[in-house]
Amino acid sequence: DPIFIAGGPHPSGRPEEAAEHFDYVVVGEGEATLPELLSAIRDGSDVAMVRGIAFARDGRFHYTGPREEVDLDRYPPFRPPLLGPIEITRGCPWGCAYCQTPSLFGHRMRHRSVEAICRYDGFYEDKRLVSPNAFAYGSDGVRPAPEAVEKLLKSLTGNVYFGTFPSEVRPEFVTPGMMELVTTYCANREVHLGGQSGSDRVLRAIRRGHTAAQVVEAAACVRDAGLTPVVDFIFGLPGEREEDQAATLGCIEAIIRGGGKIRAHYFMPLPGTP
Repeated sequence: DPIFIAGGPHPSGRPEEAAEHFDYVVVGEGEATLPELLSAIRDGSDVAMVRGIAFARDGRFHYTGPREEVDLDRYPPFRPPLLGPIEITRGCPWGCAYCQTPSLFGHRMRHRSVEAICRYDGFYEDKRLVSPNAFAYGSDGVRPAPEAVEKLLKSLTGNVYFGTFPSEVRPEFVTPGMMELVTTYCANREVHLGGQSGSDRVLRAIRRGHTAAQVVEAAACVRDAGLTPVVDFIFGLPGEREEDQAATLGCIEAIIRGGGKIRAHYFMPLPGTP
């Protein structure tokens, strides 16, 4: 009589669907929810008192409601010897229509403190970091806080990879000052940008919050710093027209002429997104 528990992006985006196949669904962040759920199951107490879970009972779907956001400093990014990139930020204020990050982690950016990040620094020679927008570290995600970024980068040791997968950056956060921090403290020779479309009409429709011109300008700023810009684009976004694709191709050509690289993706709808 095993008990099956689902969690992660797809179950969180479609908990009612997941509850058809699993006994319980952990919706959103699981650091606090999962241990509490396991304790309730073990003790035989009412699981309906555990916030942040969903389940089916007597043919009806139940969701116990959201719980408070996790304080990242209270939880390690990994447990050795299983090592992964260090998560430095969670949440995003932008709400791009194709992205699951806000629905999973909220619209408020939460940053792991420099002191907490450095506790895991010693496990690696090469440091790779996880963030929805690395250049927004220490900020509200709308306006950069370069002093916080510098404090983080100065505190890390070894080869630091910042602004590359899995910590890409938004184009409007790319500034000469930010690029100077990367060239001073980091080992990466590329900076990965989320451009998504070269059509301003599509960018507005997906609530991206920047223009196509800003994508090209950011790529040029990266190149001027002596690094290679690598820019993501998504084809097949809902409502995209032939002229929008032509505009995106024109944007891509401009970036390639400037020495940049392109990562092209085909749109895939994700659960829990508009």
